[in-house]
Amino acid sequence: MRLPFWSRLRLAPRIAILIVATTIAIEAYDRFLQHLLPPPGYLIMDQTWLGEAADEARRIAEATPAQHRLSALASSGLTKYLNFEINPESPDYPQGDLSRVAREVKAALVKKSSSPQDVLVMTEDFEEHAVKTNVAVIPGMPIYMGAESLVSRDSLVMADIRIALHLRDGTWLMIRPSDEGLTSLHYLRNILDIFGKLFFVAVFSIWMARSIAKPLSNLAAAAERLGRERATTPIGGMKLPEFAAIADTFNEMQARLKKFVDERMQMLAAISHDLRTPLTRLRLYAESVPNKGQRSQILSDISDMETMVSTSLAFMSDDIHREAYGVVDVASLLISQCDNFVDSGRKVTYEGPDHAQLPCRPVALRRAFSNLIDNGCKYGGDVCVSLSDKGTSLVIDIRDNGPGIPADQAERAFAPFQRLEASRNRETGGTGLGLTIARDVVLGHGGDIRLINDDKGFVVRMQLPRPRK
Repeated sequence: MRLPFWSRLRLAPRIAILIVATTIAIEAYDRFLQHLLPPPGYLIMDQTWLGEAADEARRIAEATPAQHRLSALASSGLTKYLNFEINPESPDYPQGDLSRVAREVKAALVKKSSSPQDVLVMTEDFEEHAVKTNVAVIPGMPIYMGAESLVSRDSLVMADIRIALHLRDGTWLMIRPSDEGLTSLHYLRNILDIFGKLFFVAVFSIWMARSIAKPLSNLAAAAERLGRERATTPIGGMKLPEFAAIADTFNEMQARLKKFVDERMQMLAAISHDLRTPLTRLRLYAESVPNKGQRSQILSDISDMETMVSTSLAFMSDDIHREAYGVVDVASLLISQCDNFVDSGRKVTYEGPDHAQLPCRPVALRRAFSNLIDNGCKYGGDVCVSLSDKGTSLVIDIRDNGPGIPADQAERAFAPFQRLEASRNRETGGTGLGLTIARDVVLGHGGDIRLINDDKGFVVRMQLPRPRK
């Protein structure tokens, strides 16, 4: 059920409503629990009656043989509200700081006895969530008890009261209130009370947290795709007004960024295309240079420029006109690439499965593989291409025996038109776009590409994830 006004509420009112709803739910649950498992009751005793009952129980115990004392007390009628035990040793009841009820009950019993040491009284403070019957010892009626008196040291209501009376034969008569009800049910009630309240707090908190975190996750995913694919990923469906404003601003930013990048890519593509005509004229003029050495040098420079222009145009075109996805056997694609390089006289080997399916842009991926294998052949000699199917992704390693690229220059190596002097020189040719194109293709597939130097040589590692079903 969706509330019609809920989608128009801002974050602060939603949190306030959630807190109120949680409080109401907890209160309703507490009332239901009290009805299902009522809390323990109260045993209310008159203070004078308690003193007289204890003194009467002592007289019965002293007048009865030891083996018949408990049965004599049971037949006296006092066991309806009091429990009795005979203890051969004195109980450990602290007598230093007695409560009001303990002091008054002890004083009343001492009047009927010869020594204060023969009377021990102990009380336990009142517990709101008690699992046994609470006791109230009233000095007289009527009496008024405020809520604050329940938690004071002089409260007339307590969790328990225990009396020990020294008999003439050296034993002790132990007196305590009888307990009505099943203690285990009261334990169960307290446990259900705690876990039930925690459950309501957790449910409402998780629901609110998810309603806040999900839009943020969508925003983060859109930002990540924008940085990887450079394509707009509009965000919609935001219900919170605050998030809806953020989404609208983010969508506008995406559109401006894409327009900015597209305009400059188109401008660079146009410039590269327009350079072809003057380069063609320069090649014709170079043919007429009489000096053979100068002519060869000029034609070589023009060839390098034409290669750079062609590569740049291809790079710009790939970025502007993305091909459609299709399911491709990446293993077969890599095997085919390795065979092509072997046929051209290069030393390239393949290790891995014969088949590995992946939804991808096959032309772009083939170009990326070709660039990386070609770089390895130029700068590292022998190349080994390995494929590992991890289930959720494919990992492709292109390893060569070259000097590699220093770790501190790895990011620079991916920049357009960068050729690192430590491992690249003009004799090897190239425009400095090979790694740039490869990374652009891999990132466009949602993957990752890394440059690794180890004891066996230099590795370009690509990880291409499979889309979630």
